[in-house]
Amino acid sequence: MPSRRVRFASTDTFYSPPPPPLIDCSPSSSTSSLGPRTPPPLYAAAPLTPKNLYCASAAMKVQAHNLIALSPIPLLQYDISLHPSTTSSHRRLSAAAFLEPAVYPPRLSLSLVTPHLPWNIPVPASNRRYVSVGDILSAIYRTLRVNATPAEFNALGTEKLMRRASTACMRRCERLRGHSGYSQEKREGVKRVDFLMGYTTFQGIAPTSGAPDVWQLAIS
Repeated sequence: MPSRRVRFASTDTFYSPPPPPLIDCSPSSSTSSLGPRTPPPLYAAAPLTPKNLYCASAAMKVQAHNLIALSPIPLLQYDISLHPSTTSSHRRLSAAAFLEPAVYPPRLSLSLVTPHLPWNIPVPASNRRYVSVGDILSAIYRTLRVNATPAEFNALGTEKLMRRASTACMRRCERLRGHSGYSQEKREGVKRVDFLMGYTTFQGIAPTSGAPDVWQLAIS
């Protein structure tokens, strides 16, 4: 059996390919009728339970924009491995919706956290007044497009997790077959999005019990 090779680019590269056809790269196991599947956390973090979400929201009186609020069936259907313009709801929404504040009260900057990645996702306000819905989607995409370093890849810790990340990379590249960016995507190798191992469905964001500018990113 041929050995598996994982390549890493020497520099962080951002590339926005034309919207490729969306295919299901998640495992074929059946899902629970109680809600969406969520990947097991790769890094130690306290889970954010629905009760905690409710208490945090009630105590701080904060909420996310309804397009990106945490939900089993989010209004914005988005595969975070793809450019935000590929969201299934994008064409049905006015451009103004993506310019509205992402959270209330509005914040000048936010930080998204998830137990499924070792990196926080910083979200600055592109309009210098408040973080918008579009800022959230763009920041997630940009951060996950960064090339993974060999040290980050090795930090996964087990051969099984490394193999799953490599498989996610190959499947992501295959979705671009036939598009102009296919060859470049293969050359660049593993990216941070591949650490999600195919779980790339956006489920929304929710407040945490910590700082008001730190929000939880949920995926499935």
